[in-house]
Amino acid sequence: MIIEKYAGLSKDDKIFPVPSNTVCNDSLKRISQQIECLKEKKVTFHLARHTFATLFLSEGVPLESLSKMLGHKNIATTQIYAKILNEKVGKDMQKVSHKFKGLERSFVAQL
Repeated sequence: MIIEKYAGLSKDDKIFPVPSNTVCNDSLKRISQQIECLKEKKVTFHLARHTFATLFLSEGVPLESLSKMLGHKNIATTQIYAKILNEKVGKDMQKVSHKFKGLERSFVAQL
């Protein structure tokens, strides 16, 4: 019954209509205005997808699974998120690396 209702309405192979980016962004804007820490942020569909991908990768979800979830045809597209995550890890390590230099010196001195 539902499939028949939407049959022929879409130009692609989707069963249900896919809202435009503008519709999604407007909805996200209304939702983010209800959340105190997001009121001053510009929350967009692209930002939401990026956050979703980054969070899932940081929780150990395999790249192949995430690629399917995001609807990427090519896994190289999904690997962009992994590269960003790796860059962030590198920057975070640089922030604390000075603390390890002292430990390294004292460890070597004990040998």
